[in-house]
Amino acid sequence: MTIPLHKNFNLACAIHRHCLAHPDSPAVVCKDRSLTYGELAERAARLAACLTRSPGWQRSDGQPPRVGILASRGVDACVALLGACWAGATYVPIGLKQPEERILSLLSQCALSAVITDDEGAKLLTKRLRAACPPLLIHAGQTLVTDDTGELPDLVALATLAPVTPEEPAPMAPSDTAYIIFTSGTTGVPKGVMISAGAARHYVTMIAERLGLRASDRALETCELSFDFSVHNMFSTWEVGAALHILPANTVMNAVKFARTSGLTVWNSVPSLAGMLRQVKALAPDSLASLRVTVFGGEQLPASTVVAWQAAAPNSTIVNLYGPTEATVFCLAQPVGAALPLTPGRDVVAIGTPLPGNEAAVVDEHGQPLPDGTPGELVIAGEQLADAYLGAAELTAARFPTFAGKRWYRTGDLALRDATGSFHCLGRIDNQVKVLGYRVELEEIDAHLRVATGADVVGAVAWPLADGMARGIVAFVGASTIDADTVINALRSRIPAYMLPNRIIALATMPLNGSGKVDRRALRQLLEDAAA
Repeated sequence: MTIPLHKNFNLACAIHRHCLAHPDSPAVVCKDRSLTYGELAERAARLAACLTRSPGWQRSDGQPPRVGILASRGVDACVALLGACWAGATYVPIGLKQPEERILSLLSQCALSAVITDDEGAKLLTKRLRAACPPLLIHAGQTLVTDDTGELPDLVALATLAPVTPEEPAPMAPSDTAYIIFTSGTTGVPKGVMISAGAARHYVTMIAERLGLRASDRALETCELSFDFSVHNMFSTWEVGAALHILPANTVMNAVKFARTSGLTVWNSVPSLAGMLRQVKALAPDSLASLRVTVFGGEQLPASTVVAWQAAAPNSTIVNLYGPTEATVFCLAQPVGAALPLTPGRDVVAIGTPLPGNEAAVVDEHGQPLPDGTPGELVIAGEQLADAYLGAAELTAARFPTFAGKRWYRTGDLALRDATGSFHCLGRIDNQVKVLGYRVELEEIDAHLRVATGADVVGAVAWPLADGMARGIVAFVGASTIDADTVINALRSRIPAYMLPNRIIALATMPLNGSGKVDRRALRQLLEDAAA
């Protein structure tokens, strides 16, 4: 799919289009608040005007300005993000559940021109964080907040800005960076994935058409902005003029009731949410009869989850989507019918075939294609590949090599292609894992473990595994004894909660592999033996 170069690739253009054609249609709903397309466009354009009129807005290198979004999922977070987009900026989501040290690390990498917060984000703005932020801080929330000293931070309040008439969002070229999303990094420093406006627009328009989304749809949002699944949820919904219904984080286990009350027609979530709903017996037959489209992605999809879902949502199609952040959300798709397309020898659904504009192949360590049925590394090519990792040229070159004159992304996933051309994901080759949908570099946990314990030899492994997915982390430390509570508390100030080990185990002698590195397979075997 080739997109004409004369178009404005700004992701906010869909909002502008619908605010002109259907200004009173609902665009975003959360709890007791909702905004129409007209209201959402006006607030986003008002924010954009504040950004573009600020001193020093334009970058000297000619790249779009970068705006940090320090906000939780909600109406104000959507306004903040779209305001940055409307201004022609690169938006950079900053998760609120991250410790202060990690947020400081992100800020130091980004060279932001502004930061926009909601109410919850504003509460995090300690003097230390404000000192690391750019001068322009905008509060898009509803309530004035004080900082950690009881003083009122120097924030520009959206509510005090003069209303504007929304004009077309600032033009963005396909090569401009639309957003930067940070993922776990092996050195303990998060790595920023830079996605172009051309790649993002291609994905949004393609997936909305592929799924057959409609203006009458009511779609579910279950993700924080820092999880790139949110790009799919928000922009595919707004592309067709539908309504985005945001599930509050504290009502996740009541998601079925939420879907019924909201009359949802499109479900978007990681499979583990459906698995948890099944576990608490919330997926009764026909309990989600209003759904017509179900999108699962972000981790492997167990067959048991599909069977329960088909009974609960009998009128819904189900699509299993696969993709790393580096390939703009999702790049392969597997429709799920009555006959489940399972991976051989595993109780999980295949990841299917490349979506339009994408290519996939299975290669050996030298980048040579492998025959069907032979496991190897899954590589991705096409219009959706990220431009680079922020400030990491060597890592970019290593992960985005050129094979036979074509640029590919090495996913690090072990996969095979079957005789029908369908791809199957068999797990990770390296030390990167998915824990409850979050992408985690085990070596990043190792880096922080060394600091927290003072031990040189450490190793984290994903454990336990259920339905082909990691449910947690267990950390091993090369020591005769360890104070696990002290280590956990030390880690809590350095890494997000989803990366915290469930257990810390001391081993006087750590198993090493032939290269002299900690043998994670042996560590997993210890856990398996203990469980047996």
